[in-house]
Amino acid sequence: MFERRVTLQAFESVAVKRILAVSVVLVLTATTTYGLFHWKSVGTQTQQSLCGEARQTLKGVEVQARALAAGLTVDDYVKAEEDDVATLIRALDAAANETEVDRAIEAHAASIEAKNAVIDAEVDTRGDQIFLEQRLKKQRIPIDVKQQLLRAAKAVSVSCT
Repeated sequence: MFERRVTLQAFESVAVKRILAVSVVLVLTATTTYGLFHWKSVGTQTQQSLCGEARQTLKGVEVQARALAAGLTVDDYVKAEEDDVATLIRALDAAANETEVDRAIEAHAASIEAKNAVIDAEVDTRGDQIFLEQRLKKQRIPIDVKQQLLRAAKAVSVSCT
């Protein structure tokens, strides 16, 4: 009987050791899995915030470049854009049905196309007249702003992939 007790105790000891080993492995696996998922979620949030910041920077540089191309200050250009948007919103608010809404949108699109056509015609017909301080609209954007625009576009493409 004494031998039987020893074998039973030895068996229980081995079984307890196995249970402890399996428990430790399970705890380590669960902890590692949780850590990896948390790390991935933090990485995703960081990438999304970097992408948002890069897009905001690109938008700001684009507005600056468009303002310079139009020969306006950034504030004047933003005000002109706000006025255009306000005009469209007033036209949409005044529309009573869907056909009037469509007409308001088409009229706004036509006015934008007309402005773009005037700018394109002006750029195509007028040469570079530095002595009169008149330059092509495409050349009104300084090189540093063009470089900022390229850098911002590259930052968006890198951080938003």
